[in-house]
This record gives sequence, structure tokens and C-alpha cells, in this order.
Amino acid sequence: MTESERVDRFAAAYNRIDHALSDLLDEEPRRRRHSFAAKVRIASRRKKRFHRFADFLLEVGELRNAIVHNRTADEMFIAVPNEETVLDLERIEQRMLDPERVIPRFQRKVLTLSPDQSLADTWNLVQDSGYSRFPVYGKEGFVGLLTSNGFTRWCAGRLKGGRLEIDASAVSVAEVLAVDSRRDRVAFVSREALVDDVDDMYSQRGDAGRLEAVIITEHGKRHERPIGLICASDIAALED
Repeated sequence: MTESERVDRFAAAYNRIDHALSDLLDEEPRRRRHSFAAKVRIASRRKKRFHRFADFLLEVGELRNAIVHNRTADEMFIAVPNEETVLDLERIEQRMLDPERVIPRFQRKVLTLSPDQSLADTWNLVQDSGYSRFPVYGKEGFVGLLTSNGFTRWCAGRLKGGRLEIDASAVSVAEVLAVDSRRDRVAFVSREALVDDVDDMYSQRGDAGRLEAVIITEHGKRHERPIGLICASDIAALED
């Protein structure tokens, strides 16, 4: 990539990002009110995906100003972006203008339970899968999320003299679900939802109302069968 090509590609990506930020802020094309740096800072407060790129974009803005305001007629520049910077900026542009959707990244076989299944069935699923959250579906659709916390609460309520004696095959999922305080801490999104929006959903809830899971269905409806499931740990892994 020649020096001139780097400058041209850098400027083109910068301009597209600048316009995208203006669209996000609902600025009219002929009445741009904010500088590039201001738009980056505002966008980073509104959307977490922009926050990740803010520092880099602020540096890009300074570099762009140095290039534009110190350009001579014979194409001499006081500063020129290196190839890595250009490619990084184009990758950020791609993520901003065409952000990733939850499918296919989080598409998976979701193990579900029915309310009338036994606790023994649940234990077998936990042992085989290692999962700690199971959506429960009745005839009308989703009825709750069975979590390890709910199971622990149920067991604690049946301790006698420090001992727990139960017939797991005689206890239904519905009985355990009834004492799970987190059974309704679930959100539904469609397969077209953005990964960044799910990230925001987790970020915007305090610990008291923290989501246990985001369930993906075809159209984001509670009665639809799940085609994916996203936990907080899945989102955290994206940050690494």
C-alpha cells in the first residue's frame, strides 16, 4: 500500500465513520453541530460498542486533522497513517456499520425442560451437559428459567436436621421453579438482534435485576422454541 493509498483509504474510512456517527446522533447533513471528537464521546456514552473504539477514534481524529490541515499541493503530508492503522480503522468501520448479529455466533442446541419433568431428569441433564440454566417450556410456551440458584433454594427449604432426603423422581421441575427468584430474569431477542444490543441489555441492569439469560428465538417471541442462549459470561468472553 503506497503512502498516497494509505492516506486515501484512511480518509475514506474516517468520512464514512463520521457520517455514521452523525446519523446516530440524528444530525441533519447540512447542520453538523458536533466535531468528530465530540460525536465519538457522545456515541461512546450511548452505545457500548462505540466505547470500545473511542480512544482509537479520538487519535484517528487528531491524525486526520494533521493530514488535512497540513497537506501541500504536491501531495506532501506532515503525517501519514501506517498500514496497520488504516486496516484497524477499516475493521472498526465494518463493525460499526455492519455490526454482528446474535446468529450465527450464539446459535446452539438449547436444552429445555417441561414443567412436569422430574428433578431426576434435571440432574441427569446437569451432569451430562454441565449447564446451570435451563429454559422451561409448557404447552403455551416459555414458563421460566430453572437455575442452579433456584435449585439451591429449593433444597435449602427441605433441609431437616442438616440432612436432605428427597425422592428426585417424585419432584417436578414446576415445584423447583416456583421457588426460583430468578426464573423471570430472562429477555428474548430475535435472530436478527445485534450482539452489541444484548451487551447493552446486560450492562444496563444493576446487580439486583441482573439478567440470567437472553434467549434467542426466530422472532424474539416467548412462545417460540429457542435457537440460542446468551449468558453474561458469553458477553464477557467477547471483551477478552
